[in-house]
Amino acid sequence: MRKRMTVIAVLMLCSTAMTPALAQNCTSSTRCAELGYTLTASDCVGQRTLPCPFDSSKLWCAFDQKIGLPVSLAEPGMILYSDGSVSNEVIIDKTPVGIVAYVSDNRRFAMALETTISEWGELGDVPCLVNQSTPDAAKTDFDGAANTQCLISNGNSYPAAEYCNTYKPVMNGTGSSGWYLPAAGELFLMHLGYDAINLGLQKLSRSPFRDKSCLHISSSETDNSFGETSWLVDLKTGAINSYVKGSSTYVRCVLAF
Repeated sequence: MRKRMTVIAVLMLCSTAMTPALAQNCTSSTRCAELGYTLTASDCVGQRTLPCPFDSSKLWCAFDQKIGLPVSLAEPGMILYSDGSVSNEVIIDKTPVGIVAYVSDNRRFAMALETTISEWGELGDVPCLVNQSTPDAAKTDFDGAANTQCLISNGNSYPAAEYCNTYKPVMNGTGSSGWYLPAAGELFLMHLGYDAINLGLQKLSRSPFRDKSCLHISSSETDNSFGETSWLVDLKTGAINSYVKGSSTYVRCVLAF
C-alpha cells in the first residue's frame, strides 16, 4: 500500500508539469530505482513482475524461493543450480551444481560441490604462465581460466588442471562446461566467504572445509628457477604458500557465471 501511495504521489507531481526540467527528472530511471524498480526482465524470468510507471523496462519481482533467484542477486554461500538460478534454500526439484564463492561488480564465480586430491603436475617452468614471485603477487592473479587452458595446451601432464578442465557435474545447462583450476587470487577471494561457503555446503549435506581440507592447489606458478613450485592457498586463513608441484593436496574447481 505504501509503494502504491508513493507512485500515485509522484505521478501527481509529474502531471503538474511545473517545469520541463522537473518533468524530465520525474521520468528518469533514477526515479524507478528510488521506488524499488531495480531489476530487468532477465532478472525476473519465471517470477511475478511489476513494471515501473516511468520506464516499463525497470521491474520489481515477487521472488518465489521454489523458483530461485536470478544470478544478478547472487551472494557467497548461495546454491547455484543447473538452470542458472541461485537460492539460499535447497530446492528439491532442481539440480545443484555449486556454491557461490565470490561476487563483485566485475567478478563472480562458484565453486564445485565435489573436491578431489591431486598433484599440480610436471616440474619445470611453464612458459605461458606469468610467474608470481611473492604471496602478495599471487594474491593478484585472477586468471585461473587462462592459466588452466595454458596448462592444458602445454603438452605435459598437469592432473589438477586436467581434472577441472573436464569436470562436468551435469550434462546440460549451467555447470555443464567452463570449469577451471582457480588462480591463487581467486582462492584468496573464496577465503573471504569461508563461513558462508561452509554453510552452503552443509545445507546440501556436503563436507565443509576443515583443517587440512582447506589447503587447495592454485593454477598460479611461483618464479622458482627450477620450476618446482606453485602456490597453495589455505581457504580458512587466506595464507598463500609455495609447495612442490609433485605433492598431492585438495583441488576445488570453479566456474564463472
